[in-house]
Amino acid sequence: MRLLGWAVVALGGCYLGVMGCDSPETTAPSAPGGGSSVSASTGVGGAGGEEEPYVPDPIPELDDEPPPLCDDPAPNAFQFLDDSCDVKRFPSNTDRDLACATIDESAVIELTGGGLVTYEPSSEAIDVDDALVGIVPDELLVTAILIRRVNGVPHYRYLSNGTHDIAYQPWSTSKFLAAANAASRLRAASSGDVGLTASVDGTPLGDFVTSMHNYDYDPYSSNSIGRYFHDIGGRDRANDLIHSLWLDRPSTETFGGNYGEAAPPLGFTFVEPTGPEITISPDTSFGYANSLASFTTAEALKRLVLHREEAGQRLPGIEWDDIMTLLYGAEGSTKYGAFGGMSDDKAVYFQSAHDMDYIESRSKGRWRIFSKLGNGSQGQFLDVGYACLPVLDDELEPVPGWGRELVIAANLPTGGATWAERDRLLARAIRAIVIRVVDGRL
Repeated sequence: MRLLGWAVVALGGCYLGVMGCDSPETTAPSAPGGGSSVSASTGVGGAGGEEEPYVPDPIPELDDEPPPLCDDPAPNAFQFLDDSCDVKRFPSNTDRDLACATIDESAVIELTGGGLVTYEPSSEAIDVDDALVGIVPDELLVTAILIRRVNGVPHYRYLSNGTHDIAYQPWSTSKFLAAANAASRLRAASSGDVGLTASVDGTPLGDFVTSMHNYDYDPYSSNSIGRYFHDIGGRDRANDLIHSLWLDRPSTETFGGNYGEAAPPLGFTFVEPTGPEITISPDTSFGYANSLASFTTAEALKRLVLHREEAGQRLPGIEWDDIMTLLYGAEGSTKYGAFGGMSDDKAVYFQSAHDMDYIESRSKGRWRIFSKLGNGSQGQFLDVGYACLPVLDDELEPVPGWGRELVIAANLPTGGATWAERDRLLARAIRAIVIRVVDGRL
């Protein structure tokens, strides 16, 4: 493994700790693909009491190949979809309310290797760049949303290989939407008093959200829980989320189908820890076929995670407490701890996409990954995930131009001689995107 960073030191300057640097003045490396100068307001004291700029660690230079299979993988499990090598890890910081600590000083970004790209706020029309052509397989159905917080305001760049609007069966990757719809309906039916933060039959709904993502079958299957959330949220309403109620996607896309197993024997009276409760009538209809494009699932996850920042794009009715439950599971869960929900998805596609020791160190433990896997009956491998990968200085302030934030939704329906090979191909594609985002090539 080699390291990037030395090459981006300004000519005539010195990198901290380099032999032969006699001057106390230090020129910090430019942000890779950042287009912003590093702020000199933080760092160690310099000559005359002036502060030297904070210099982040060099970025590891990685190739596109994911880690090899371990010597003793779990039997009948896939390396990345099921984490058969047991490599999943969690951030050292456990703040549920954490906002991604990234900042940029301009929406115009100079890419590593040359060229300028412009990030746009949500008020502007979306233009999807085909920059992923040649980086990911042609057969991969994929959308990536890159996020830059320009002086605190989210701006976006949408990438694909031209497949972003092709609808497909999203399999289990759509379950997070079923849970979000359940929260939205509960809030609407209770005038905001009851949501995903409630319990049913004595168990927090957030623990069921976690079990749906980590597949522990304790006591119910992920598929049965996904169907239960549709029973709560309603299938017509789930389909409306894709259209006029929220995402305004084409009529060819539909949502609200079940997940192949009966719902668990749970009731429909929901009680908040603070006392409010509501009883609803479940929707037990068959619903609509699930048929969504990668753009749709990526955009939905982006809007949920950025609920606080993008008031005009919020899922109607849902509250931030519900979204924290979706992302982290039940607050104070005695069963799953601090990282449940989408944090506890068993797939490790995103975690296998970079050097996690480096990510943990540079972020001071304030990175986040939320995801949902999918696996189709004909060997389709899918994943939708969000990653916050900041760079913080010693005062825990974001270093301008260095942090990264992104969403990827991907479906690999074919490829490889075996399902295990296809699992690796999807991991390779996601890694190819992530490492190029982190080092500034995308």
